[in-house]
Amino acid sequence: MPGERVAAMPTLGPMTTSGRPPTGPSPRRLRRLAALAAVAVLALTGCSGDDDPDAGASPPASGEGPRPLTGDEAQRLSMMRYTNYTDGVRAVRFEVVDNGRTFSVDGWADFTRHVGYAHIGQDGGDPELVAWTLSQITSHAPVGPASDDGPPLPPPDDAAWTSSTLAPEQSRLHAALALVFQAGSERPDNPLLLQQTDARWLRSDEVDGVRVDVVAGPTADRVYDPATATAAADGSDATVRYWFDEQSRLLRLETRLGGAGEWTAVDFSDAPGVDFAGAFLTTTASG
Repeated sequence: MPGERVAAMPTLGPMTTSGRPPTGPSPRRLRRLAALAAVAVLALTGCSGDDDPDAGASPPASGEGPRPLTGDEAQRLSMMRYTNYTDGVRAVRFEVVDNGRTFSVDGWADFTRHVGYAHIGQDGGDPELVAWTLSQITSHAPVGPASDDGPPLPPPDDAAWTSSTLAPEQSRLHAALALVFQAGSERPDNPLLLQQTDARWLRSDEVDGVRVDVVAGPTADRVYDPATATAAADGSDATVRYWFDEQSRLLRLETRLGGAGEWTAVDFSDAPGVDFAGAFLTTTASG
């Protein structure tokens, strides 16, 4: 991954000498990532806020989809990103094809501090160590084969790190890394508005034996009107699908990067006791 070589482990998103974090994109307003074409994630973010639109009639729960969300489903979907935020660190695993190469990502995302750290392997080779935020990415040469325990903790503190700007508009790998953090928010979304969008319940399914609901995310953060909408009413135009359980915990996120027909699946799981963000967010002086 091209970039400027640094003298030691880099800091991602350092604090200023005044103790204030540098100004950056709000975790709740993600218009900057529109180039990902993951419109459903952006629309879900837009369903946050304190508006209280009149709730439409809740459709009866059934085993046949696609259909509008029930009140319970909308409530659990509205809590999904906040649940990731309160969980803090979660394990993340996915594969993505970028410029004809297959990248395997296996690591963790800290939804509270917005830092990820993972093994990223290419076409079966020994994986690099990679850390990223919404704006930066830094990589380290392989330190050995992939491990079931994930990348080494603590991360290596040496001169073998290379840093650059995260470029989701240029790379599907970068787009997928950036997209991970859109699955977290410091407050719940608006369930009443979500229920009135074109979000659609698709089916019940399972992830590792856990029952989940599979929902096509909304394509816009407004009430769906079949008379004026350009998106299909059955959720087929969605670019993101959420697989979440009865506790509003996201277990899988599927996305069509670039709006293509091919789905990329990002799996999430618990990561108790994992702590890595501090190694990359050390307070530094600037001037």
